[in-house]
Amino acid sequence: MAENTEWKDKTRGEHIEVFEEAAVLAAGDTVLVDKEGHVRKLPVPSSSLNDPLNFSYWKKAGVILSCCWFAFMSLAVVGSLGPIILVFINLYAPEGYSTNTIMLIATLPSFFTGVGNYLILPFALAYGRRPAFLLAAVALVASCIGAAASRDFIGHLVARIFQGLTSGATESLLPLMMAEVTYVHQRGKVFGLYWSLQSIISNSLTLASSYEVAALSWRWYYGIMTIAGGVGLVLAILFAFETRFHRPPTFADGQVIITDDFGNTRLMTDDEYREYSAAYGTSSSPSSSSSSPSDTQPKTYAQLLHPWPGRAPNAARVVATSFVEMAKCCTAPGIIYATLVPSVTTGCMIAMSLSYSAVLTEHYGQSAASVGLINIASIPASFAALFVAGYVGDRLAVAMARRYNGGVHQPEHRLLPFAFGGVVGAAGLLVYAFYADGRPGGGESGDGGWVVVYVAWGLYLFAFVLSLISSTTFAAEVWPKAPGPALVVVVGTKNIISFAISYALTPMLERYGYRTSYGILSAIHMAFFLAGIPVYYLNPKWRRWRAERDALKVTLG
Repeated sequence: MAENTEWKDKTRGEHIEVFEEAAVLAAGDTVLVDKEGHVRKLPVPSSSLNDPLNFSYWKKAGVILSCCWFAFMSLAVVGSLGPIILVFINLYAPEGYSTNTIMLIATLPSFFTGVGNYLILPFALAYGRRPAFLLAAVALVASCIGAAASRDFIGHLVARIFQGLTSGATESLLPLMMAEVTYVHQRGKVFGLYWSLQSIISNSLTLASSYEVAALSWRWYYGIMTIAGGVGLVLAILFAFETRFHRPPTFADGQVIITDDFGNTRLMTDDEYREYSAAYGTSSSPSSSSSSPSDTQPKTYAQLLHPWPGRAPNAARVVATSFVEMAKCCTAPGIIYATLVPSVTTGCMIAMSLSYSAVLTEHYGQSAASVGLINIASIPASFAALFVAGYVGDRLAVAMARRYNGGVHQPEHRLLPFAFGGVVGAAGLLVYAFYADGRPGGGESGDGGWVVVYVAWGLYLFAFVLSLISSTTFAAEVWPKAPGPALVVVVGTKNIISFAISYALTPMLERYGYRTSYGILSAIHMAFFLAGIPVYYLNPKWRRWRAERDALKVTLG
C-alpha cells in the first residue's frame, strides 16, 4: 500500500502544477520529471492490489520471464534456418522446386509473423492477454510437431506459416504485457533486455542448429524446438498472469485520470471526459478515490492461473476500435518512421542470414556443421545494443527532460540512439559486401578472412537489435491514445516489408553479385536512418498540431 500513498501524495500540493501542465502537452509528451527533479512513476497506479503496476516483484518477474522465453523460442524457430538452408535446398531441389521457392520456408514465416500481429493483439484486447498468450504457446508447440512430421515441401511450408503466425505474439502482445507491468522510465531497460536477450538466445539456438542437423537430423531440430516450446508453454501457464486491468476514473486536482481500453493512462478535463464517455460508452463516474471494494484483497495464485478472465466490456467495439487506431497510426510521421527503420534492418538481417552459409562454405572453406558459429557474434552485439538503446537511451531521455524541456519527456528522445545504429549497421553491410565474394585481393580460405565476415554480421546485428529496442519504445510513447495498436503497426508491418526485401535478395544476387547487392542495401539502410533527423525535429510539431486540433474539436463541441 506504500505505492498507493506515494501516488496520493503526487496528486496534491506541488504536483497540482505538474498535472495542470500535462493537460496542455502535445499527445505523447509526459511530465517525467517533477518540479523537484524527481522521476515520476507513470502510468499512475491505482490503489488496487490487483493492479498489474502494484504486482509484487516475483509476479512482475514471472510475467517478464514467460514473455521472454516464448519470444526466444518462437523467433529462434522462425529465424534459425539460415545455417541449414542448404540442407533443404538439397532435399527439395530434386523434387523440382527452385531455390527461390525453397527459400520461402525461411522467409515466409517472417511475413506471417507480421500478419499474426494484426490477429493476436485485437483478440487480446477483447478477451484478455492471458488466453491469447496461452493459445499462441499451444499453437507454437503444435506447429513445431507438424514441421518435424512433414512429409513433403508443402506440408513443411504450411507448418512454417503457422510458426510465423504464432510468433506474432512476440512483437505485439508480449511487449504490451510488459508495458502494463512497468513504468515509462523503466521501459527502455525492460524492452532492451527483452530484445537483446531474445537476440542472444535465439542466435545461440541458431548457432546450434547446424550441429543438431549434422549430428541428428533436420526433423530432430524441430523436435528439440518442440521440447523448448513445451517448457515455454509451462512457464506461460504458471506465470503469464492477466495484465488487462480496468482502473476506474479518478477525479484529482480538477482533472479526470482514466485508463483506456488499450492500457493507457490519460489526463482529461471534465468536458473531455464527458466526450470520451459518450464516444466509448463509459458509464463510470469519476470518484475521489481509486479504490474498489470488490478488489481490495489480492487474488490468490490459483485465481491468477484462471485461463479466461472474461470478455472486455464492448469487446466488438474494442476490436473495431483497435483496427481504426491502427489506421490512424499510419498518419503519424513518427509511426511511419518507426515502422520503416526496423523494416529495413530486419530485411537486411534476413538477407545476410540467408547468404552467409554459402559465403562461409564456398569462399572460406568452413564445413556445413560449423557455419552456425557465426552467431557467436550476436552475444557482444546484443549486449552492446542493450547498453546503448536501454541504459544510455533511458539516461538520455531523463537528461533531456530534466535539462532542456522543464521536466517534459518527448517520445522523440528515444530516437537519439538510432545514430549509433545507422553508422554501425552501414559499416557492417559494407564490410560484408567486400568480403562475401572472398577475401579482397585473394588469399587462402583459411587465412582469417572469415573472421571479418563474423565481425560484419555482429555489427549489423547490433544495428538490428538497437532498432527493435528504440522503435518499440518510441512507438509505445508517440501514440499514447493506443500504444498497443501502434506497436502492431510498427512490428507487424515491419515483418511484411522486410519479407519483400529478403525475398528480392536471390534475384538481386544473381544479377549484381554480393558486392553491389549489399552496397545497395547499405545505402538504403543509411538513407532511412538519416531520415530520423527531420523526424526528430518535425514530429513534435505534428503532435502539437494534432493536440491543438483535438482541443478545438472539444471547444466547438
